[in-house]
Amino acid sequence: MTIRSLYSGISGLRGQANAIDTIGNNIANVNTTGYRRARLTFSDLFSQTLSGAAGATGGRGGINPRQIGLGVRTDAIDTVFTQGSPQQTGRLLDLAIRGGGFFALSDGAGGTFFTRAGNFGLDEEGFITRPGNGFRLLGQVANSQGEIDTTLPPSAIQIDFNSLSDAIPTQTATLGGNLSTNAQPSGASSLNTLATLFDDQGQPLGLNAGDTIRISGGTYNTVPPGVPVTFSSTDVLTISQSTSLGDLAASLRDALRSLTGSTTLDVVVDSTGALRIEAGAETLTDLQVTAVDINGGEKTAIRRIFSDGELDGDIDVTANTGTTTRVFRQADATSSTEVYDSQGNARTVVTTFARDTRRVPGEATDLLTSLFDSEGRSLGVTAGTTSIVIAAGSTIGATTTATDTLVTAVGANTTLEDLRANLETQLNTIAGATDITVSLLPDGSFRISSPTAALTNVRIHTDDDGVNAGTASASGAITRLFNERDFGLSSTTDGFSVTAGGITGTNTFHTANALLNSWNYQVIVPHSDDSPPTAATGRLVFLANGNFDNYGTDDNGNILTGNPVIQFDPDGTDPANGGVDSLTIEFDFTDVTQNASATSAAILAQDGSPVGRLETINIGPDGTITGVFSNGTTRTLAQILLASFANEGGLLRRGDNLFVQSSNSGDPVLGTPGTLARGDIASSELELSNVDISEEFVSLILAQRAFQANARVITTGDQVLQELVNLIR
Repeated sequence: MTIRSLYSGISGLRGQANAIDTIGNNIANVNTTGYRRARLTFSDLFSQTLSGAAGATGGRGGINPRQIGLGVRTDAIDTVFTQGSPQQTGRLLDLAIRGGGFFALSDGAGGTFFTRAGNFGLDEEGFITRPGNGFRLLGQVANSQGEIDTTLPPSAIQIDFNSLSDAIPTQTATLGGNLSTNAQPSGASSLNTLATLFDDQGQPLGLNAGDTIRISGGTYNTVPPGVPVTFSSTDVLTISQSTSLGDLAASLRDALRSLTGSTTLDVVVDSTGALRIEAGAETLTDLQVTAVDINGGEKTAIRRIFSDGELDGDIDVTANTGTTTRVFRQADATSSTEVYDSQGNARTVVTTFARDTRRVPGEATDLLTSLFDSEGRSLGVTAGTTSIVIAAGSTIGATTTATDTLVTAVGANTTLEDLRANLETQLNTIAGATDITVSLLPDGSFRISSPTAALTNVRIHTDDDGVNAGTASASGAITRLFNERDFGLSSTTDGFSVTAGGITGTNTFHTANALLNSWNYQVIVPHSDDSPPTAATGRLVFLANGNFDNYGTDDNGNILTGNPVIQFDPDGTDPANGGVDSLTIEFDFTDVTQNASATSAAILAQDGSPVGRLETINIGPDGTITGVFSNGTTRTLAQILLASFANEGGLLRRGDNLFVQSSNSGDPVLGTPGTLARGDIASSELELSNVDISEEFVSLILAQRAFQANARVITTGDQVLQELVNLIR
């Protein structure tokens, strides 16, 4: 009778109590990081069959079975692995899994646990651990080169903040910025370092750290006259990167005073940047100042300074006079940066620039109005107002001109060839000859020759009224172009004499030129005496629009291709004995421009770095832990692995947000996040519980009502039994 209902009610109470317990646990863990809610489901118990089923027969329909259920039982309590909501924390070692998978943890005793809670920290040894239990995060650790051997078993991930990154030697330096077209040569001062100076044509002096300077082959006369004393000296000055022009002047002065015994001789740097030897009361003759040869490579820069370009020239200083040496100038732009050798030592590299002041020789087709003299000044001729004449008094053959003879009236289209042809015609006309030849040489100069006619006192100039005397032009430039040379004078001038039978000499006039659209550069690098740097100087050629064009031409006139590569040994010590490797650096000038803006050219970047110390880490979506070092370099430190299971619902809960493998979960498969069924990792983020509290409250209400209903079943059964008892009264 009602006994069955009592037991059904009891099973219902027990089942609903389990449901309320499950729901209560879910609600309790609504804020538990990485918690996975549980879901309880029911199934009925056996049923008592009162009568079985009967099939249809004899025109009668079938009969269904008559059964009474015996109650309910808990069918399953599942773990629901839906994704929890993300919570941004800003804490680097807070990790959330976006998708499937579990963090794998080691308890240090051979046990492996799994969790979705990613609130990690570091212990005193640098291991990534769960703060609540000290379990260490498993993954794969990289070697010192940032390489991970995926064949090794997982191990605890350790971050050593005392670790260092290897130095990266510089391989490329990139330059940019502008070189101003308005830049003017500037005289050097005594404070400028020798390594940053250029000569008066914008060519680097080529003096490197470690070069030495010597005085040799001199003769000293006393005043009043005495017996000449010939002298020489050992090294005067060893150049370093900080050696200045003033240092050179002072060193030369002291050496010359020591050698000659003079107390008045001086070497000074004048306002133009020139070195001047002031002899005082003495006379110095046949003095040579040279640079010492290094590794067989002749160092001629100092000779050029003191001998106006003649490599074997002398400096003659007479009593009470001064001799001005070749002027050299300061670079128009200087930039320095640090590059790094194989041991991470910083090495300072300086780049200097100077406007290339060489002139392109004028060609026959060049217009006179577009040309410059050898000093870069406009010729000052104006189309329609300027004429070029052979001066009165010039003697050609047997004829002396009484008045100026017109060579050419400058027009808008008058070229150098027009000037040459007209000059040749007028000279032959005046002399009554046909064999006087005027040639335009490859360097832009004129040569006048004749096998028979004598040319004396020939002068060519512009007419007095046809020259623009403005400050922007060179008044009288044509006169300077021909230097007012009198042909046929003594050999003390650079003129020549033409006699019957041939030419005894030629005269090269100042060249009419166009300005070069290029700059010279010099890269100053630290190096040992045994290994001078290669390719440390060169040219930058620009297009008309100011963009970089090329690096000039080689000795054969071929345009140089590829960025310049400079090789040098910073310390000269064999790496086997603790020295650094030689550095080979490619300098990229292609981003440098030339326009009217201010000069700003500089070294913008280089790809080397010193030794660095680990400062922080980054954790990527694929679980890669990357170290960021103080030198700006990065290196892979470790790889976090995630575990996946064939049946994650079969995992056993072990508290502390931990799961362990069970016989029904399958074996854990560890792999890289983002592969197969594994999700990505989000750093500075935690995954919240996936409990929906509103859903749990609804379930709780339903469980409560079900519990009450089952309790009512029991009380009702009790009342029925009470009535049965009352029947016997």
